[in-house]
Amino acid sequence: MKNKNKVALVTGAAHRLGKSIAIELHQKGIDIAIHCGKSVEAANQLKNELNDIRKQSAQVFCCDLIKPNNASRLIEQVTNQFGRLDYLVNNASIFYPTAIEKIQDEQLATFLQVNFFQPVKLAQAAFPWLKKESGSIVNLIDIYAESGLKNHTTYVASKAGLLEATKELAAEFAPEVRVNAVSPGAILWPSSDSNPQPDSHQQEIIKNTALKKIGKPQDISKTVVYLLTQASYSTGSVINVDGGRRLYI
Repeated sequence: MKNKNKVALVTGAAHRLGKSIAIELHQKGIDIAIHCGKSVEAANQLKNELNDIRKQSAQVFCCDLIKPNNASRLIEQVTNQFGRLDYLVNNASIFYPTAIEKIQDEQLATFLQVNFFQPVKLAQAAFPWLKKESGSIVNLIDIYAESGLKNHTTYVASKAGLLEATKELAAEFAPEVRVNAVSPGAILWPSSDSNPQPDSHQQEIIKNTALKKIGKPQDISKTVVYLLTQASYSTGSVINVDGGRRLYI
């Protein structure tokens, strides 16, 4: 049966920005398909928290986006569960440094698969469902997709590809489905032990941000919700939520 509430699929929703986006959408009365890769425990915890607020309003879908054919399977699982899909948030991504002289083919393929190919494939698979509901898509990019970031060639290239794909998808899916993007700046520092950032580096970033402070996850999630649900005359747009960081790079 078709779900009575609108439904959003948020990839990478167990932690960090994805979790914030899922919570923000849920507060608007939207039911949430929580995608996770390996973070099953955290995803189930979020599901339980959301279902405690509103019964049967959230479900977990585990899917490894490194595997090429999983995008269509994920959309099929979500629509089988909820009977509809109104919103898609392509948030899941990988991020770590790759020095240009040390980039391996496998690394490049993984970055492109997760950060570029799969968001496009998810959008492609979701389109028939989104079209029925006059739905919309938001892709999470990065401000460095336009300026570059030293020692992050593979990451930047994959996000730059998604930035251009956002514009193309917006043109192809119009007028039924809107496609926009959000580019975060300094919101959350990388948490991976493989990509430590010393306090001095973090302070330098804040110094070179117009608003002189780090942003909050809610700064991103509120912008995502606006683009999904309220920006009815916006498609192919990219909003930088970076405190003015792009003014300095």
